[in-house]
This record gives sequence, structure tokens and C-alpha cells, in this order.
Amino acid sequence: MPAYCVDASPAVGAPGEVHDTQKNPLGAVRLFSDGNHYIYLKGVTSCADGLVVVFQPGIWTAVLAATGVKGSVAIATAAVDAATEYGWFTYIGSDTITVRSATTSNTALFIGGVSGYVSSTAVKGDQILNMMIRNAAGADGGSAQVQIDRAFVGHSNESAG
Repeated sequence: MPAYCVDASPAVGAPGEVHDTQKNPLGAVRLFSDGNHYIYLKGVTSCADGLVVVFQPGIWTAVLAATGVKGSVAIATAAVDAATEYGWFTYIGSDTITVRSATTSNTALFIGGVSGYVSSTAVKGDQILNMMIRNAAGADGGSAQVQIDRAFVGHSNESAG
């Protein structure tokens, strides 16, 4: 059964759905029955479930995470793969991401070399703060459980690397 909104403020749709028209205020954050908070954003080309996106408050359009891209971070819950589509992205809680390289548990995450993916390899200035991998994951195409809490990258961030 998909998660449903339990927030005091109403929400249309559920995580994992893709909307062809805007059904909620952009940037709306709502609590759902799975205990996660989701943020409503505009999509981006090539976005898929489990990819990591960056967005700017006030603009609310997802951009696949890439080296040098700065802003707030969320995780796609569906293929919201066009700027004319909308959906709920994990903003606070636990979710599964797709990884391209082996990772270890309880490790800090950094923007990876491929758009939409993250890495446990330290890259100066590209550490994602408030997002941590919670289980070891295999290489290319594997998945990993992460915890996220209003994550961001590049705000006065001098990460190792």
C-alpha cells in the first residue's frame, strides 16, 4: 500500500506518482504515513526513482545531482523525468538510492561523477551534508539505504577531498 499524507496540511497524490499538471504548491513539504517527509518539485530530464536531485528554494525545479551543483538535496521517488512533470521527492527520512560504485555503511556521501548518483569517495566541496548511507552496497546498479534530513551541498562546505 502506498504511503498517504498524514500531515495537517492536505496533499494530492503519493510518493511514486508522477503528475502531468501541478497538483500541490511547489516546495510543499508534507508528512506521509511511512514516517518520511516529502517535498513537491518539478521534474528533470532523465530523472528516475532512486536518483539524487538538487533544487533551489524558490525555484523548486529538480536538477540531477552533479559535481559542482549546489543547493538542497532530495531523492526521486518516481521517474519525474520532464520539467512539465511534478512529484514527491524524499526530503526527510529513509529511502533507497541507486549506486554506481561499492559503498560502505555509515559513510558520508558526495556528489558522484555521474549525474543523479552519489559516491562515498570524498570530493572537496561536494559533500552532501545531512545525508548518510546506512548499508553496504555493491557496485554499478546496486541500491543502498540512506537517511536524509534536509540535506544540502555547497553552502560554506569544505568537505574532505
